[in-house]
Amino acid sequence: MTPKISLIGAGSVVFAKTLISDIWRFPELANATICLMDIDPARLKVADIMMRRIAKKLDVGAKIESTLDQREAITGAKYVICTVQVGGYKPSTVRDFKIPAKYGLQQTIADTLGVGGVFRALRTIPVINSIARDIADYAHPNCLFLNYTNPMAMNCWAVEEAVGIPHVGLCHSVFGTANQLCNFAKLPPEDVDYLVAGINHMAFFLKFQYRGQDAYPLLFKALENSERRQELVRFEMMRRTGYFVTESSEHQSEYVPYFIHHGQKVIDQFNIPIDEYIRRCEAIIGSWEETEAELLGKDGEIEIKPQSHEYGSYIIHSIESGQPRTVYGNVPNRDIITNLPNRCNVEVPCLVDRNGLQPVTVGELPPQLAALCMTNINVQELAVKAALTGKREHIYHAVMLDPHASATLPLDKIWAMCDELIEAHQKDGFLGEFTPTLKNTGRGYAGVGDRIIARLEGQGVFATDAGAQNRLRLTVENPTGQAVTLQFQLRPESDALTLEGDGILTVKAPAKGSATAEAVTINQSAIDDNLSVTLETECANVLAVSAVLRPRPKLGLNDSGEATFGLKLAGFDAAEGTLARDGDLIRLRAKVLDSDLKPNYDSPFAGSGLQLFFAPLDNTGNIREVNIIADPAGKAEVRLFKNPLDNAKITFRRTDIYYELEFTVSFEELGLEPTNEVLFDCIANLGALGDAHSGGRTVLSGNFNAFSNSSQYTLVSWAQRTQ
Repeated sequence: MTPKISLIGAGSVVFAKTLISDIWRFPELANATICLMDIDPARLKVADIMMRRIAKKLDVGAKIESTLDQREAITGAKYVICTVQVGGYKPSTVRDFKIPAKYGLQQTIADTLGVGGVFRALRTIPVINSIARDIADYAHPNCLFLNYTNPMAMNCWAVEEAVGIPHVGLCHSVFGTANQLCNFAKLPPEDVDYLVAGINHMAFFLKFQYRGQDAYPLLFKALENSERRQELVRFEMMRRTGYFVTESSEHQSEYVPYFIHHGQKVIDQFNIPIDEYIRRCEAIIGSWEETEAELLGKDGEIEIKPQSHEYGSYIIHSIESGQPRTVYGNVPNRDIITNLPNRCNVEVPCLVDRNGLQPVTVGELPPQLAALCMTNINVQELAVKAALTGKREHIYHAVMLDPHASATLPLDKIWAMCDELIEAHQKDGFLGEFTPTLKNTGRGYAGVGDRIIARLEGQGVFATDAGAQNRLRLTVENPTGQAVTLQFQLRPESDALTLEGDGILTVKAPAKGSATAEAVTINQSAIDDNLSVTLETECANVLAVSAVLRPRPKLGLNDSGEATFGLKLAGFDAAEGTLARDGDLIRLRAKVLDSDLKPNYDSPFAGSGLQLFFAPLDNTGNIREVNIIADPAGKAEVRLFKNPLDNAKITFRRTDIYYELEFTVSFEELGLEPTNEVLFDCIANLGALGDAHSGGRTVLSGNFNAFSNSSQYTLVSWAQRTQ
């Protein structure tokens, strides 16, 4: 018998689309009953229409129900998913920002901790617990409550303490940050393992390993990269604590007392976006009509993205099918993290199979991390106590212990601010009655500052024909005060590849310097897939990064004969586009999910826009760089490196969430001969990714040195578009 899966808060239609389409992609869940519930009839109607079109598109036999009645939705459900927001953007979120701002308290997101997080919890916990009580009374006996609503830790803590049903809090910060760290460390995600533990939004990568080796030295190398402009707060916190935290710099800046309240100079230094959540909400509201049209699809033909990384569908599938998986979940601490209180809510790896969720015992966190977590847990506990007991004094206590609020405001202003917030939220009807009341590194780990880093890389384009030879370069960076002589063994991981000689390289690296050595590989057969050459050494103080030899990728063609490309940032879609040749012209279309355009006309690579790179097959040193600068004023400027491309044509359209452009330029103006094949690469620079993520840089090939090295460019064939 297929389960009933209920979604409370189905009016969060963008996320609902992702969650339910993920579920229906599993054959075992294709016939599940999906019940949608929301208090907004208009949003519920959109969700219902959308789900029926998704079901038709995926050709599943699911039964779809919609209701405004929470108890009806929960009755008989085996899984209840919660995505509610109590009080909405207006009036509640606006009040959570505007009233504290009057007292001099600046915030970025304010949905998890701080005064904004406390008051969101006070509004939300009664609703969350009403859902939990209905689950206890009316749902399937083995029902699992999957909560996506913030403030995650406070909500889950309250459910455990007040009701005690099986539940898990789910968040995408672990897998999103893991993708970011692989990007910063220049490592393939498939070769990286990690262990994360702590509390929601303040969990830490206790292990970050490349093929079993500690890869943290690569993150500390990225820390000192003067060209890095992303995640300044999180890298600074890693500098001081020794570990990288899971949630974005916007969030992290208001969880600790080291940044915002020290003034505009520090805010600018660490690129902290004050009132960021307000900007994102207004962008979403401003683009709702277009978003609704996209969600419902044109003429009923709805677009469905590939399965996401969100844990919800995988948990349900593992319980129903028995297929074991590991996910990260927020669960009650029952001796899982031994130096955090058993009463709190922790984020840890969980095994999941037919027996349900089984949290993995972590043991002790490093003491500085446990102490940082406790500064947040103190606030969480007192906010939960305020919500469950109705004692007004605990509201003040929660805010006075908040790291950011306590570093910014004196006690009298904290009390006055809380009083005004209580009165405003009660007036709006989203808060009940309460009883009256009278930030160089600090990580002590040998091997971070003195670890030798050895990296093996392919040189130039990987020749794939049988008998072809390729060159490998081994670079050894020695940060220690003594010269070293190291011996390395190279081992191809496939018989299709052999090494010239015995595969042993000896490198003499000077003190606080670097040295290189080269090797030659020989193809024993034609190669059409990635191949690895493993780098090994017996020296324990070496982080050895193996080489992955990649044939030049080719862009695929759509039905119109256009070459298609897509870029991701931290594992999420960031940009997509097409390329085509029209006679002597190159035509590019692109859509970039940048909701916060920050043009930089002096250094285009440092501001919002695209960097396009073209090179001919016969002269890969002739790289032509085209910079497209995106401006929030609704215009775009095109340059060949730094010089205007006067004859290039561009159309540009901007919404609150993304921008689209169409760009044509002649081969002649680029200094290239018209040809049916060119090499191409693209870098997208984003101020903010869509409506919920930090910005950054992402590159099609994975090589941010595209301006000087075309070895990893993709091959574009124009044959089907030549006129």
